[in-house]
Amino acid sequence: MVSRYLLLIVGFYLPILFGFAKLKHDNSFQLVVYNVENLFDVDGIALYNDYKTEMYGRKELEKKLDKICNVLKKIGGNTGPDIILFQEIEVDRTPDKFLSATEELLKEIELNGLGPYYFSLGYNKLDSPEKWPAVHCLTVSKFPISKKRLHPLNNARPILETTVLINNRPLTLFNNHWKSGASSPKMEVFRLQNAQVLKNRITRLLQENPDTDFIVGGDLNSHYNQSTVYQSEMKKTGINDIILSNAIEPGLEKTGERLYNLWHEIPPAERGSDAWRGKWGTLMHILLPASLYDAQGINYITDSFRVENHVGLNEIEGLNIPFRWSNELNGFGASDHFPLSARFKISNERTEKGNHFSQIESELRSINYDHASMSAQPWENTYLKPKNFGRTYELTGIITRKSPLTLSLDQKEFGIYSHDSDTRNFLFSKKVGESITTSGHLSRHRGQWQFIIAEKNWVK
Repeated sequence: MVSRYLLLIVGFYLPILFGFAKLKHDNSFQLVVYNVENLFDVDGIALYNDYKTEMYGRKELEKKLDKICNVLKKIGGNTGPDIILFQEIEVDRTPDKFLSATEELLKEIELNGLGPYYFSLGYNKLDSPEKWPAVHCLTVSKFPISKKRLHPLNNARPILETTVLINNRPLTLFNNHWKSGASSPKMEVFRLQNAQVLKNRITRLLQENPDTDFIVGGDLNSHYNQSTVYQSEMKKTGINDIILSNAIEPGLEKTGERLYNLWHEIPPAERGSDAWRGKWGTLMHILLPASLYDAQGINYITDSFRVENHVGLNEIEGLNIPFRWSNELNGFGASDHFPLSARFKISNERTEKGNHFSQIESELRSINYDHASMSAQPWENTYLKPKNFGRTYELTGIITRKSPLTLSLDQKEFGIYSHDSDTRNFLFSKKVGESITTSGHLSRHRGQWQFIIAEKNWVK
């Protein structure tokens, strides 16, 4: 096993420490983009309140690291994916006293037999702390790193540009985490700038070499159909109008500088990497240029794009949405985003035509709750455990309070709520003392257990 000291320096000046990583027998490799949802260290210094000492410590960190590694093993086998673009890892503010979140992650990766990996950081440690973001991107690769460059953004994490050598062929990776607030026109102003920085860099690369192989990945905080969903609120969007991500598949038409969004490889009804208030989102992305379809150097493997959702690991059973991380109860869950994966190979053959669904949904797709409702089990208070978070149960109880709306079940009180306005209004119309029978999925709010009633027809 590689020592921790060696592991932590390979991202800087030792690009041949392990030699070249071996490709699979078919000359293929796997890339994953993974937002790990607020991976923080335990130095007691945090810019987020939920990650202060009283809310987050060694137990929580170890559980979170263990879950990340288990997800990576599920995706990439015993040694993990070949390349990983991580987002949302805390920037180290106590470099001389405690291990950083990045170091904790790399150490846990090594202990689990994943890798070994070279790595590059998504912020400049030589900058003054005032310039550091709260969280940063991290790129790890089994292949040697030849170049690294940071591109500062307005109100977002810098774009981390990393060039890796795959059998001596350069592949440039753009690891992104744009400004949050996908539905906000005010935040889109920042994402337009974020996208323009990326676009300018891509343009320069292609001017230098039109056949440059590169991949754009990460959390763009934009849906694949951003300009369509918010056409009345946003005249222009970063993802669709600046970096020109759309449904035109390279090889079928000449795409120029347009980037092909791999979400179009799967049917619209299956597109989703995150869930928010009853709606599916596609904030995570893998975007490809025409050069990865051109039968030269590195090429995309047709139909290899995957949403990495695994029931019991990072997906809630029944609801089939991400099992998001919680610091409560010593920590449980995984992340509020499913990772995405895709495979590539060194080949002299043009990428063959595969699945291509050009349809673009006009609005965010609602979560289908039918399976959760049909599989609901009668509630028992013995089920009140973190492992059952998100599971759906049949409830019969008495309304005991209106503010907040509270339901008594077997002499234990739970909050009840709905993200659907009609359902919420119906619930709040109930009187104190009134009995109610409904389905609800187990959740937490402000340190208390509650049930979320997804739809009005869940109420009997």
